Amino acid sequence: MAVCSILAFARRIRSMRSTFSRRQFAAASLGMFAAAGVLQDRALARLGLKADGTPISGEPVVLTNRRPLPPATPSGDQLFRITGPIVGPETIDPALVRDLSSAFLTRLVFRGLVVFDAELNPALELAEKVEISADGLTYTFSLDPKAVFHSGRQITANDVLFSFTRALNPETAGGPAALLSGPTFFDSIKGSAELLAGKADRLSGVTAVDDATVQIELTAPSSPFLMKLGASATSIVDPDDVAKGDSWWMMPNGSGPFHINEWTPSQRMVLTPVKTFIDGAPALQRIEIPLGPNAGSAFNLYQADKVDIVGIGSGDVDRVTSPESGLADQLIKSDLFATEYAAFRTDTVPMDDIHVRRAVAMAFPREKIAAVQYGGHVNFADGIVPDGMLGVDWPVDGLPYDPEGAKTEFAKSKYAGMTAIDPIQIYSTGNAFVPAFREAVHDVLGLEVDAVAVQSSEFFDGLALRQYPAYALYWGADYPDPWTFLGSLFMTGSSDNYIDYSNADFDALMNEAAREQDVTTRADTYKKAQQVLVDDAVVIPTYHDVSYMLIKPGVKGLELTALGLLQLETIWIER
Repeated sequence: MAVCSILAFARRIRSMRSTFSRRQFAAASLGMFAAAGVLQDRALARLGLKADGTPISGEPVVLTNRRPLPPATPSGDQLFRITGPIVGPETIDPALVRDLSSAFLTRLVFRGLVVFDAELNPALELAEKVEISADGLTYTFSLDPKAVFHSGRQITANDVLFSFTRALNPETAGGPAALLSGPTFFDSIKGSAELLAGKADRLSGVTAVDDATVQIELTAPSSPFLMKLGASATSIVDPDDVAKGDSWWMMPNGSGPFHINEWTPSQRMVLTPVKTFIDGAPALQRIEIPLGPNAGSAFNLYQADKVDIVGIGSGDVDRVTSPESGLADQLIKSDLFATEYAAFRTDTVPMDDIHVRRAVAMAFPREKIAAVQYGGHVNFADGIVPDGMLGVDWPVDGLPYDPEGAKTEFAKSKYAGMTAIDPIQIYSTGNAFVPAFREAVHDVLGLEVDAVAVQSSEFFDGLALRQYPAYALYWGADYPDPWTFLGSLFMTGSSDNYIDYSNADFDALMNEAAREQDVTTRADTYKKAQQVLVDDAVVIPTYHDVSYMLIKPGVKGLELTALGLLQLETIWIER
């Protein structure tokens, strides 16, 4: 599920929008703010790879790139105070994390083989080298000898195999494999389908060659594979830790830069630095995160100087930027690779008729909603892919707001003239645009919309199990490629295709894009695929998100990307 950061907390607090993205969970950064238009293919080229994930030279590629260490540890009080989830994380088990807030916390405690740098390049973390075969099918990782768990025990290849297998094993979820967070990141590895189906008890495409060497075999070359390995679901966990029982993750023997020192559910969490972390001990000496209902008053806590950083909602931007606030110079704005949208099954009355779907899309004043409901502080969306991905804009011939045209379109449907039509049921965690959607569809078309608000943990379960005829969702990218939106959410058979959408033309275009080596041609193919979605009217995008964060002047080393990623190990405090 797609972005992992302080921004997650803000989203949950500010508008009760759904925040689903287990993808959206990698760690990142290096420069202050990376431009949204970084080309994934340029990033891959710098790594010696073509757009399809195969080496440019035709010879094996050996990568040894590492993120630079943060500056020398500063002096003074290194207490960092951040706002937490409204109640608290459902879990920080990497294999089960599905919401943004929990994923952010997970990435503080656990890490994997790969991390993103500030230019959204995949960089090595727990590995010191990876060799990619000439055909792009085999990745051989050499683990860094400095990679250890918090206990000091060496991280081995068997730990990697265990962690990857566990993230795909239905038994981990205690139920259907759909509840796992790993499938979308491991689906290109040999044996993933068999493990997910319960036909195998290990991931056959991953081999522990020796204690320090892991070999991963793919079913086909995959350009975003290294990027997928930066997700929280790919984090390395200690098998002995997991064996302790279901709540092992409350005080885990982690692999990341911070250790959980205190965790009082629904009250607070305290983290301390891990001196043996592979990139060096973080400068911060203590991180305090309030949990529970009081965590929702984040802006007030910031004003009272009780937290050092906070994401603010679009409704507070004007207040913050006013001369009277005194906070304008502490506000940071950044476009995100994130989209809020609604999606509809095509096998449920009345949305099984394309004319109804098109009519509904034309009845909804999306641009007005983006401008009014969110104060004009988000970017209006015609398509689901945010501008800047692959370094290009994503124009789409969308269905404009047209009430009369909507009525005309509905008149073409098989439901025209019927006096009783089942309501359109749309599920969400309380997305702000849903009431306006309900009203518009009723006023223009006379159709009833049942807006069903569900608690987040329940919502994600129902989503994963394909229980909703329609849903509203906030989706943040896990990596800077349109596949994280188009392929993950709408490809036939994808674990994140929550409406079971299937369109042969769309699938063919996506497969073509995955094979294409030329970035311009590849982007054009993605554009065609997105147009199929719009024409089929299975998705109504509302806006692409923009982050607004207040940051105390004493916070240094803060690094963000268009993925909304934040790594606290790069931060230090000057008070």
